[in-house]
Amino acid sequence: MPLQYFGVNPHPDVLTTLGWPFTGVSPMPFGSLRLWATKTTWYDLNPAKGSYDWTPLDNWLNAAVQNGVTDILYTFGSVPAWASCDPEDQTCVIRVTPAGSCDPPTDLNPDGSGSDEIWQTFVQAIAQHAVGRIRYWEVWNEPDLQTSWNGTQAQMARMAKDAYNVIKSVDSNALVTTPATVNGGGKHDIAHWLPGYFAAGGDTRADIVSFHGYVDPAQGQAAEYVSTVVSTVFSGLPQALSSKPIWDTEASWGPNSHLSDPDLQAAFVARMYLLQWSEGVQRFYWFQYGDQGNGTLCISGGVGCALNQVGDAYVQVSKWIVGATMASTCAASGPVWSCGFTAPGGIQKLAVWDASQTCGGGSCTTSTYMPNSIYVSYADLAGVTTTISPGSPVQVGAKPILFLNQ
Repeated sequence: MPLQYFGVNPHPDVLTTLGWPFTGVSPMPFGSLRLWATKTTWYDLNPAKGSYDWTPLDNWLNAAVQNGVTDILYTFGSVPAWASCDPEDQTCVIRVTPAGSCDPPTDLNPDGSGSDEIWQTFVQAIAQHAVGRIRYWEVWNEPDLQTSWNGTQAQMARMAKDAYNVIKSVDSNALVTTPATVNGGGKHDIAHWLPGYFAAGGDTRADIVSFHGYVDPAQGQAAEYVSTVVSTVFSGLPQALSSKPIWDTEASWGPNSHLSDPDLQAAFVARMYLLQWSEGVQRFYWFQYGDQGNGTLCISGGVGCALNQVGDAYVQVSKWIVGATMASTCAASGPVWSCGFTAPGGIQKLAVWDASQTCGGGSCTTSTYMPNSIYVSYADLAGVTTTISPGSPVQVGAKPILFLNQ
């Protein structure tokens, strides 16, 4: 798996106090960058009709180039107040989006008809401004949530079609994703929204299928639930998109209060990356590097952001996966999961964990596992390698360990 599988949604403070993840207090490997919740929305960049402020976007693009990152995904969302058909709509107001930002532009009718000139003009402007610097474009952020999109599926289908055509006319090498759906509760979820979107004329020419694979421990969901989320996405796709790359462009356990134990957080991040790789997901962007309240990977303290136990687990699992090839998909035998993969040089790896085990107060419960006699050592999520005698039992818990044959 290439490093691009490990994607990051950065916090805006990365450009000010936190520092770039590659070069901060604790270097963190990642191969792809997503611009969302980075003060680069349509609302931020197009404050008035015909007026653009590209400074926030350019700051990110310049920082990426300076740090050797060229794989960038830009996510569209947040209609500016001047363009919104309901600029006072409080439905839209959440942490990073203002009133009216979830409502369609004024020149787009509920059935998807209308000129859609306002939207196309912005897409044209940003695509031209960033040509050669942004290759991947995500049409909309979580349109199945009213806080993100209070319009119709037909309107979103029209906007996606227009965005695809405009972006391709500017840069034929650019790749465009489907709108990124998420399970938001009730009928605001992938299973209901995605089929309806395509029935309303959603563009099947998209190059990539994107979704948000949030798993919520507060609702009793373990990391393994992400496999169900991926299956739901696949089941909602028309045949024309069934063979397209699938990307999870935003996910974590959500607010830290939903999963507060650091050992379980470390287990979660490792299992999410292993399981989605096994399910055929080609990119997974963690949300959010630098955020101290959601999916926290590092602790800020003045200048810089030092990786915490979860960040360390992210680093270790990236070392396990990058450059490796999946040999046997992740599967469970009772509560014990295993994922087999190989690496150059004849290295055989087996990631194993027991989903029935738990952690608390700095200690974790375990069960006894008997590895195949080909394995001579195992590595844990802290980066510690332990030598074992072939055929000897090993204790496994909620946090995956990696068996190695050499």
